[in-house]
Amino acid sequence: MELPGGLLHLETSPIRIAPSGKSPMLLAGAGRLPDPARCVTLRPGLWGSAVQDIAERRKTEAPDIVIGQAALWIGMGDGLSWPWLDVAIRIGDGWEKALDVNGPLLQRPDVLAFVPALRAFVARERSEVRLASLGGSMRLSLSRSETGWLRGEAKLDRGALSQTIGFPLREELLAPALAGAEAVAARLASEDRGWRPDPARLAAGEAPRPPRDSGIAREEDPLRAPFEPWDAGLGAGEDVAFTYTHDGYGWYSVQVRLGERSGEFGGGYLTDPMGDLLRAGLALLADAWQAELTCNAEPGLTRVRFERVTLGGDVLPDGRPLARHGCRISICDVRSSGEEQPPEFDALCRSPRAVAEAVYAMALAHFADDAGPWSAPMAALEAALAAVPDE
Repeated sequence: MELPGGLLHLETSPIRIAPSGKSPMLLAGAGRLPDPARCVTLRPGLWGSAVQDIAERRKTEAPDIVIGQAALWIGMGDGLSWPWLDVAIRIGDGWEKALDVNGPLLQRPDVLAFVPALRAFVARERSEVRLASLGGSMRLSLSRSETGWLRGEAKLDRGALSQTIGFPLREELLAPALAGAEAVAARLASEDRGWRPDPARLAAGEAPRPPRDSGIAREEDPLRAPFEPWDAGLGAGEDVAFTYTHDGYGWYSVQVRLGERSGEFGGGYLTDPMGDLLRAGLALLADAWQAELTCNAEPGLTRVRFERVTLGGDVLPDGRPLARHGCRISICDVRSSGEEQPPEFDALCRSPRAVAEAVYAMALAHFADDAGPWSAPMAALEAALAAVPDE
């Protein structure tokens, strides 16, 4: 297998590429191993990338960003939910080390938005810049006073615990910090995994049309009475809107609004709530009669159910019947025994497609600025909205 600049050594973990000017060969099959000092280590599943797992990155790489006493390693670790990054932050070193933590503390857009702000701070075009997680659990602030005095501050929240550490800065340290941040942004932006959100696809008018009438006259059944329009008396339903909010480290909440009514559910990231909502929207668009998701509120469970409801029937110009469907949205708590409690929220949306469109609009805000171009459910829902005709 020929690769630019070297030979491939296949292992279960890690994978190494060794440089060589000779013809490529599989060294594992040849029974010899390349010199580890002359190899580049790649994490499995991240072919062509630098080491992204933060524990491995700290062992093999210098900090990605150094701002005075603050050192950050930033990777895109295996198994992290979109769009979290694998991050380690250390304040101080040796006996002065005051903070040393790692985990999914930041999201991709947090870093991408930080770079232009830091560039303006270095150019003295702004007096403060902040790198912070969406939920506020981790925050790194740099400030410059009117007299030019620089100061850095790191804050970390873990549940009920909070830690704030201040550290000094010097002007000559900012340019290298900016170079490191720009390199990180370039690395994150280069992780193109195939799909990027493009709402323009939905407005392009390229969706397939329903099958055309063949023009062949149908024989009428004299014994069959003509179909009459009818209404179930449930009303037409209302438009729906979802708002997805990060409430801090590892927590989220979703608000549902139909007209003047609103409900809320949420929990922790023991499940994949964003993906579950996108998959529910996709199922409804594919004519599923019911889709549901369960949120882990730690403790307790909350179940959100989307149920197709027949609102009535109309008659097409050629005499064929056409059912009208709404979508009932309910939210209820679930006991440890699995028994559902009476719904805390129960309302009727005008159609299953309206739910799918509202879920897509909710998620799209969290894909801004290249937040996560690798969400399969988001890509699938976008494609389905473009492909399934809107009746």
